[in-house]
Amino acid sequence: MKNYYEKDSQYQKSDARRGRALGEDARRVYLGAVLHHWIPFLKSRRISSLDEIDTPLMVRFQDHCMDKGVKPQSVNHYVTFVSHIFDYLVLRDYIKANPCKGLPALGVNEGSYRIRGCYNLNEMRGVFNKRWDNEMSYFLCLMIYSTGMRNSEIDRIKVKDIVQINRCRFINIPKSKSRFGVRVVPLHDFVYNKLIRYIKKNGKGPEDLLFCQAGGKVMPRQWYTDANTALGAFTKYSKAKLEKENISFYSGRHYWKTMVNAGDLGDIEEYFMGHKISNDVAKRYNHRDKQGQEKIAQKAWDVFRILDSTLFARN
Repeated sequence: MKNYYEKDSQYQKSDARRGRALGEDARRVYLGAVLHHWIPFLKSRRISSLDEIDTPLMVRFQDHCMDKGVKPQSVNHYVTFVSHIFDYLVLRDYIKANPCKGLPALGVNEGSYRIRGCYNLNEMRGVFNKRWDNEMSYFLCLMIYSTGMRNSEIDRIKVKDIVQINRCRFINIPKSKSRFGVRVVPLHDFVYNKLIRYIKKNGKGPEDLLFCQAGGKVMPRQWYTDANTALGAFTKYSKAKLEKENISFYSGRHYWKTMVNAGDLGDIEEYFMGHKISNDVAKRYNHRDKQGQEKIAQKAWDVFRILDSTLFARN
């Protein structure tokens, strides 16, 4: 169980073959929940075999988490993460039934949810025209606020994923945990020119990750936290204020959605964000055929105009 959500584990490969592939961000979250909540609980109860794990024990796990101050919705998530492991064990005939099946979820009060914060549109004007002390923090914030990409997608960008369609530049996202995540995202000329200088400066080739640690290693989560803090310095938001208003690095994706939604672009907004869309929308913006390329390039220019009037507008 400790190894189940480890990167490239045999269990993850097995799940991927059965259509349950996890994005990198999700895998880390699942692993953290197992290591920091589930395993310590089993140890505290001196559980030493699968036969001892039944539905009543899962109820006690729920109570254990609640006693530790974990919110109900988070406890429900933890049970789901553990349930995936039991599904695997059932398929492999290690156990006969998943003890999580039929376990009632904890009730969640509306007030238990903490809404993710987001900057107002005018608070971001001109921040990317200023000089930042940390280059990586600058680029990470620039990417999420100008494209609306997920953290896990930014992790995986390769130099070759910068493509051109009908005189517009895009970031190509060829793989995702869902078919809707496979898409292209508009790349503004301001961002493209910054990236080209960065790529040349760092001697990156087509197959290299755009953003990574030395040796090509995936970026640590702390870099995203640092980037969010650095952005707060330009918007006059202290760490305390960021926490109070629940503004995280991922808030950049919410900002992009708010910004583009204000421009009233219609269904293309969901396509560019990798949300679930209808088959009709998918066909309309299929960038692999000529008609789809024309439509998607036209919408990209609409996005660029919105960026010019909001994010990249000078105060």
